[in-house]
Amino acid sequence: MKKTTIKIQLMRACLALGILGGWQQQGLAATGTPSADGQLDLNIRPRYEQLQQHGKKNATAQTVQTLLGYQTGIYRDWYAGLQFIDVSSFDNRYNSLINKKGAYSVIADPQETSINQAFLGYRGPARTSLKIGRQIIILGDARFVGNVGFRQNMQTFDAVTLHTGAIPGLQLFAGYSWRVKDILDRLVPMQTTLVNAAYRVLPGNTVSVFGYWYANTSPHLVTGQAGCFLPGGPDACNNGIVGASWHGHTALSPTFGVDYDAAYAKQLPYHGGPAAIDAHYAHLAVGLGWHAITGRVAYMLMSSNPDGTYGFQTPLATKHAYNGWAEVFLTTPPAGLKSFEYSLAAKLGKAKLMADYYHFYAARGQSSYGDEIDLSLTGKLLKHLSGGVQYADYRADHYAVDTQGAWAYLDYHFST
Repeated sequence: MKKTTIKIQLMRACLALGILGGWQQQGLAATGTPSADGQLDLNIRPRYEQLQQHGKKNATAQTVQTLLGYQTGIYRDWYAGLQFIDVSSFDNRYNSLINKKGAYSVIADPQETSINQAFLGYRGPARTSLKIGRQIIILGDARFVGNVGFRQNMQTFDAVTLHTGAIPGLQLFAGYSWRVKDILDRLVPMQTTLVNAAYRVLPGNTVSVFGYWYANTSPHLVTGQAGCFLPGGPDACNNGIVGASWHGHTALSPTFGVDYDAAYAKQLPYHGGPAAIDAHYAHLAVGLGWHAITGRVAYMLMSSNPDGTYGFQTPLATKHAYNGWAEVFLTTPPAGLKSFEYSLAAKLGKAKLMADYYHFYAARGQSSYGDEIDLSLTGKLLKHLSGGVQYADYRADHYAVDTQGAWAYLDYHFST
């Protein structure tokens, strides 16, 4: 069966689910808490991306992401969800990691059509919920576990997850995933356990403790899934992360406030991972907000092991949001990574302007890796439509090569 035919059949199937559930019912986002009635959800995101790197052909990608899903109403505390994803490309002058165009720079958005989510859920008493099947998992600020929402093919998990807010002020999450659908739309077997507890200690202040144990059990090395520069088989990067974080906000006046963040985590081998996996993560940030303007300064450390052969890795994170949009540091270098970040953001009506500046160093040896500037203008255009333009410019000193990226996108979202 041709790929176009498959796409049409999948979209028809999901549309039929929405008709059966009733178009008149009130809705919510596909990843939200289920309503008493069913809901159809549609999201369309066309995007233009250009990437320039020294030594590679300039890459250009014109892609469209379509998400179409339906979530049933609740019957005796149970509900179900089904969501299809399609990524179509209208310009193939880029390396998607699977299209055999290695002469171009990498834009990891291959053309694919698949089931993005398919789960059975239970919403019980005492604000306790259970979800079984393919699902989106985002923990905290997605620094260690996320859906990689920037990529057109997002990351979802085949998992069982439990969440409860039965104790006032305390949110508990536990999950086990046996497979991940990665950003290349491949099903990668794994044995991963996720635990997160967040407690509101003061108004506007939350302390979290977490443990994430990642084990790739695929019989082959998985390109683009997770790398760590260590030799060996598929389990060469298997690791466990245990840590804690503090996120807070204090309003000093009606127009002036302070945001602050602190985090620490330790990473060690897990499920056959080598002893070389021995590193830690630290993050400190403070931001000042005045009216519609916010300034922020942050320090981040992803250390190296004592031998300088392994840097702290985040294989399940939403990596694009951290360490620069040019994505030079999706995999932490063996000598680790240290950065200083300075950002400024301003709201102008429905639009948001943001500028970020990074300076990157090796965590071991203090070598200067390079600098990056990121710029963006995003905002709401119509009731169901938003959009934006973004730009990233990485200038290399002693790591990687000069890299410039530019994006322009629209995002249409509609739910019944």
